[in-house]
Amino acid sequence: MNTLFIYIIFFLGHVAVYFYYRNSFINTTDASKNTKTKNSHLSVTDAKNSIKKANSIVDNKQMLLQKNLKQLEFISEFEMYLEEKTLKNFSIEFLQEFEQIKIEAQLSTLKTTNQLNNSVKLAA
Repeated sequence: MNTLFIYIIFFLGHVAVYFYYRNSFINTTDASKNTKTKNSHLSVTDAKNSIKKANSIVDNKQMLLQKNLKQLEFISEFEMYLEEKTLKNFSIEFLQEFEQIKIEAQLSTLKTTNQLNNSVKLAA
């Protein structure tokens, strides 16, 4: 009885795999036929989509640059505040972490600026 049950499960598994690959093969042949007939139409829409994506990427990078600059401005104001206070009131760990955050913000700003400059150079 157990052997019969195992054979039925294997049979159903093989049937499922057969139909899966059969549908997958049919879908790929239909897709290749459709791409050959609509290839010129897709190239125009792909060009429009790529232009929209490029513009949105530039917009996102500009927003990121604005955020990075605001973060650097806040860090600068906070440093001026710290200069007015005595540094002995703050722990060494805090000051080291603050310095690390400042360096990361500066590097992030420089990286974003370089990416924007490279995209402008490529466009020109």
